[in-house]
Amino acid sequence: MLARIRLRVPDRPGSLGRVASAIGTASGDIAGVDVLATEAGSALDDVVVRVRDVGHLDAVLTALTGVPGVGVDGVHHPVPPVPGHADLQLVAQVLAQPGRSLQTLVDGAPAALGVDWAAIVHTEIGRDELDVVATGSGAPAALAGTLVGPFRLRTFRLEPAGGPPHAAALVPLEGCPLGLLLGRAGGLEFHSRELWRLGQLGAVVGPCLAVSAPA
Repeated sequence: MLARIRLRVPDRPGSLGRVASAIGTASGDIAGVDVLATEAGSALDDVVVRVRDVGHLDAVLTALTGVPGVGVDGVHHPVPPVPGHADLQLVAQVLAQPGRSLQTLVDGAPAALGVDWAAIVHTEIGRDELDVVATGSGAPAALAGTLVGPFRLRTFRLEPAGGPPHAAALVPLEGCPLGLLLGRAGGLEFHSRELWRLGQLGAVVGPCLAVSAPA
């Protein structure tokens, strides 16, 4: 099982080494590190760790909290990612199957983009509400009718009835009235760097879908 752990660490030599040592002491295996930001003497990193189960993950988190100056901002258990440039592979799959491009996009988004679920939404000029066009597995059942707000690249929170909050990102697909809605159960926020990457994806995929988008 993979876990994405978002950490705040002191921005000085040796900090990441101490993090790696703590994870190793708890028998975790680091699968990747993504530096999201550095500011005011600290760094924000996403560390992807391979663990056996939830209990093992708890042991890794406990070890990390014992490292001076290190704070855990959030944890996410993503779908195991596809190898290589996953976002580019997803674009290729969408283009290769024009007859089911929207469903291919929502089905492939979790493994390619590190989210729990995806949906396609449709906008109309003059309306704040977004209509759901397609959904992938894991999307909240009551998604339709709950999406309001500006149709632009942004993050927000969804709170499905009877469930945990979801961190969500809306990614307009350029050139058509469609948007890619992405969610993470448990609330690990989309960082601005992630949002920028998703915006680039929307700029590439949108024109390819424009010809088949609902009017």
